[in-house]
This record gives sequence, C-alpha cells and structure tokens, in this order.
Amino acid sequence: MIMNTFFVCPHCGNNKKFKIFTRSFQVIKQSPELGKRTDESGFLPSLRENDNHIECQFCFKKFEYDNAAAIGKKYIQTIQRCMK
Repeated sequence: MIMNTFFVCPHCGNNKKFKIFTRSFQVIKQSPELGKRTDESGFLPSLRENDNHIECQFCFKKFEYDNAAAIGKKYIQTIQRCMK
C-alpha cells in the first residue's frame, strides 16, 4: 500500500477520514488543504485477510482501494491547478 495516497469517497465526497482494509487494518485522517495524510493509526492485523477495500467514515460505504485513489489523485491535481 502506498503511504501517501490521497483518497476521496466516490459516494459522499468525503476526503478526510477512512478505514483501510488490506492484509492489515488502519484508520487515517487526511487534510484536503495539504493534500496528504495528517494522522494514521498503527497497523493492526486484519481478521479479513482477503479484503482489499476502503471504508468511508461518514457514509460507511465500502469501495475498492484503486477507485478511491484514482479519484483522490484527480482531486489533488485539480486543487493544485486552482492554487496556481
């Protein structure tokens, strides 16, 4: 998992708090203004080892890691263009 990946929820547009489920479990907080993670929990073992998804902390929807990362990348690029 890439540690500096920025996520955006495709359902509600949340860009701040997520749970990440892969071989391990982690809770992260992000700053849309900075475009990076501001806080992350330590890695905990995941009891659902076959899972590879992200869960939004606001709408509680589950979605694929790659979908949220792709939307997050476009979001950061748009924000950076607007700031220039």
